[in-house]
Amino acid sequence: MSPYTIERPDHSYARMPGYVKIIIIAQAATILSLTAWMYQEYLSDTYFQEYVISLFRSNIIADALLTTAATSVFALVTFTMLGTMRATRRENKKWLLLSELEDAPKVSSLPVLAAVEPASKPRSTSRRPRPRKPRSDTEKLLHSMRHYDQRSQTAVDARTETDQ
Repeated sequence: MSPYTIERPDHSYARMPGYVKIIIIAQAATILSLTAWMYQEYLSDTYFQEYVISLFRSNIIADALLTTAATSVFALVTFTMLGTMRATRRENKKWLLLSELEDAPKVSSLPVLAAVEPASKPRSTSRRPRPRKPRSDTEKLLHSMRHYDQRSQTAVDARTETDQ
């Protein structure tokens, strides 16, 4: 493993298309709203309460609930352990990368300067460079600054008149 390798996370939801995410959110919202509706119905309807109580008294429903609860606990424990193992593996990779960087040969942090050969023919000093012309029109610039100053002064005078 190279010490300069960049590790990118490979999450399954990152590769999932957008419409699938929207469908999953819509299903979760539907299940949540139906659960809330059933709970409200249970609180207000005595016949529904009797029906639910009779279902819990039967052995078939009790066995199904016990199996579902046991499976859910087993799945939670399994996924928790897998997540912990993945985090541990990631930490081990980081420590391995750090140890590889420590074992790598030390590189000098000072820059190495390359030797530059002198020019074969020196520049002539008798020739003077011609003077550059200014690129901006200074008269125009000065005129615009005066015009701006007059406008701002007029605006200040107008504000003071309206305030008084």
